[in-house]
Amino acid sequence: MKTGLILLIIGLVMVLYFYITYKHSTKHLAEIKEEDPVSYYLDLFMHLLPVPFWVGLIGLAVIIVAIIIILVNIPWNF
Repeated sequence: MKTGLILLIIGLVMVLYFYITYKHSTKHLAEIKEEDPVSYYLDLFMHLLPVPFWVGLIGLAVIIVAIIIILVNIPWNF
């Protein structure tokens, strides 16, 4: 149970990092979005692809694994 909770916290921190990076990138690229939407999405892709995208994806996988571990370790003797 403790391992599941630790993994859940790690996964949430990873997803939070992705979300903060995404919001910062969209705020930074807001002026480009009005002029050229295609360039905006290409630049957003280039900002998020190297690390934040994979951190967010791995964070979601860790959250799913943590939920499974927590559900397996719940005592069902009521």
